[in-house]
Parts: sequence; structure tokens; C-alpha cells
Amino acid sequence: MRRLFFTAIVLIPAFALAAVQVGFPSQALWVSSTTLHEGETVVISTVVVNDTSSTLKGTVVFLANDVRVGAREFELGRAKSQIHSIEWKPKRGEYKLLARIEGTSAALSQKETPSLSVIVKEPLAPPSEIERTITQIVQTGSSIASSSAPVMQQTVQNIYAQTEALRTSGIERLEKYLTSNAKEGGRQGAIAGTSTANTTGFDSAPTKGKGALANLAQTAAAGGLFVLKNSALFYPLLALLVLGTIYLLARKIRRRPQDD
Repeated sequence: MRRLFFTAIVLIPAFALAAVQVGFPSQALWVSSTTLHEGETVVISTVVVNDTSSTLKGTVVFLANDVRVGAREFELGRAKSQIHSIEWKPKRGEYKLLARIEGTSAALSQKETPSLSVIVKEPLAPPSEIERTITQIVQTGSSIASSSAPVMQQTVQNIYAQTEALRTSGIERLEKYLTSNAKEGGRQGAIAGTSTANTTGFDSAPTKGKGALANLAQTAAAGGLFVLKNSALFYPLLALLVLGTIYLLARKIRRRPQDD
């Protein structure tokens, strides 16, 4: 029991000291890309940790094959951590990257990061003429679309406003037509009920023909009024009508050279 107690007394401070980190943690260096090419800009990053109760000041120096490629000064409060990065434009070859803390008298648990080996390949081949042309077309199309978007939106709004005005006018006219026909039908029914019977028979056929046409027109008007009042049905039918008209015109245009 005494041995166990003595071992605990010895090991607890050791674990406490090992847990305190000042400087770099393990595996604290990384790059922005795993595939590097000459001429490309690479971002090298690291993290600095301060687990002590005092402020840590210094400079993070980035090295490539022991050659300084960048530095960042820092001031880190107690129980804080910071990420520091630089941009690096390497040439082709193999490199060992690391970061080092300089300009401080503080006792650091890790003054340098483990080295990171990277291979920078040959520069990428320049794009071909076709690729450049496609890129220019895409960029031009994007700029045109972005610049013309407000104009297109305004045009669509104007078309919608005009279409709505026509739809409202059509509803009013059809309602007036159906109302007037209903009144005329009522008057004709009253006159027919009080008049004498037609004994000659000469006017019966034209009267029946006019009545059938009137009923057909009234049914068509009622159907049109239903479509106009239902916007969820009106606009899809209008779109189909426009697309059908465009399709028929396109077929006629295609047939003209064959007919000639």
C-alpha cells in the first residue's frame, strides 16, 4: 500500500508536467494541397499552443530545407492557441518543411515541429487553344448573364403585368357576355310563353339553329371564363399554346428548303 502511494506521488507530477504544452503540439505543420506544382502558391500552416499561466511572445519561422521562407510574430495569452500561415511559391524538387519558434526565453515543450516532406512536381502544361476558348466563352456567358439578369427580370415582370391585364379584361368581358345572354334568354322565354303557337312551321328550324349556336357559344364562354379565373390552369395552358406555336413555326421553317 505504501509503495502504491509513493508511486502515485511520483507519477502524478510527471503526468501533470507532460500534459502542459508550450510551443508546438505534435503534428502541428500542414500544407494547403497534397499535390504541388512549380509556380503554384502553397499555404503552410502551423498552430502554437500556450498551456501556461503567462503570456508567450515570439516569432514563428517557417523553413524549407533549412532555408527561411517566411515568419510570423505572435503574442499568445495563457491557455490559448493560434494558427499561423504563410504563402510559399516553390520550385520543382523535394523539400522538408518545418516551423520553429524564435525570439523567446520561455521554456518550450517543443520548439520545432516535426519535419514534413513534400514533392513539388513540374509546372502544369499551359491550357490549349480550345481550353482557353472554352474558358473565355464560359466567363463571357457568366458576365452577360449576371449583367442582363436585372433586365430579364424587368422584362418578365412587364410581360406578367400585361398578361394579367389581358386576363382580367377577358374575365370582365366574358362575365358581361354570359350575363347579357342570361337576360335575353329570360326575356325570350317570357315572350314565348305569352305568344300564340306557330301554326305555319316555317320559322321553327331557324329558331332551333340559332338556339343551338347560342348554347354552344355560351358553353364555350363559360369554359373560357373558368380557365381565365383559375390562374393555376391559365398560365400552363398559355405556356403550352406558346410552345406549340413555336414548334409549328419551326417545322414550317425547316420544311421550306425541302419544298423549294
